[in-house]
Amino acid sequence: MNKKNLPLSLVRRYGTRDPFQIARMCGVHVRYINTKKQKGFCKIILNNPFIFLSQNMSEEMQKMTCAHELGHLFLHRSLLTANSFLLEYELFDIRNTTELEANIFAADLLIDEEELKELLDAGSDMVTIASSLDINVNLLMIKLIEMQKRGIVLTIPFTPDRKFLGKISDTAESL
Repeated sequence: MNKKNLPLSLVRRYGTRDPFQIARMCGVHVRYINTKKQKGFCKIILNNPFIFLSQNMSEEMQKMTCAHELGHLFLHRSLLTANSFLLEYELFDIRNTTELEANIFAADLLIDEEELKELLDAGSDMVTIASSLDINVNLLMIKLIEMQKRGIVLTIPFTPDRKFLGKISDTAESL
């Protein structure tokens, strides 16, 4: 299966965009840890996939981080050996190919393209759209950039900050 189609295939197969439900249905164990700086990580333990999320984040930030970590599990499993894992202090670093791929996966998993088009057609601004979709505006920008790359004509007001999850408060409307 093409990795670009994987998020939509998962949405269709499981009937949800909720990364926690998809994780559960795919046998991925989600656990919460008490950490302030680290947002999350994924690891394979005894052939079982795990996602660890900071319990000190909002539900919206946990949802985005879980989707991002699912991206790593589906796209970068070969990097997750028994002695390695991908730590996330600065999620969504768009200069790193592995992180960018996980970001695109998360954006495609969480954001319904038709709903996004409707919000854009209605004249909603980016912050309003991000807030209504319960995502950070930078993740929205990643989705819009990917849609543009596929030939969909859109006006994108700014480029996402590569370290946005490391700097933002964890509410969807934070810039």
